Amino acid sequence: MQRIGLTHAVPVDGRGRRTPQTQLLIDERDKLLIEAAKFFPGASDREIARRLRIALVRYRNGRWRRDGSEATCPVQHCGKLMQTLWCLLKTRDAIPGERTIRAVLSRTSIRCPPSDG
Repeated sequence: MQRIGLTHAVPVDGRGRRTPQTQLLIDERDKLLIEAAKFFPGASDREIARRLRIALVRYRNGRWRRDGSEATCPVQHCGKLMQTLWCLLKTRDAIPGERTIRAVLSRTSIRCPPSDG
């Protein structure tokens, strides 16, 4: 009897892999994190991650309770960091950790110039 080697077999049912829907949500979250980083010019990735996470926590524990049920972003947030925070939480109502935010920012080549403050 010959033995079939399955040491390099890939599961057909997708176990251990992200679904396309999950990957799309992660990609959207990453785009929004990069967009949010632009509101912190001149800051390091570590500082951006810290400040962005603080802003997300504050927004989610406060104003998000009213804004979260809206189908579109409230007009008063347009063009502000709050708009990006709203989009992040609307994409997935979960706050990424600082480490995740830093990992996303490190993959982008876009760097904001230091502010002349």
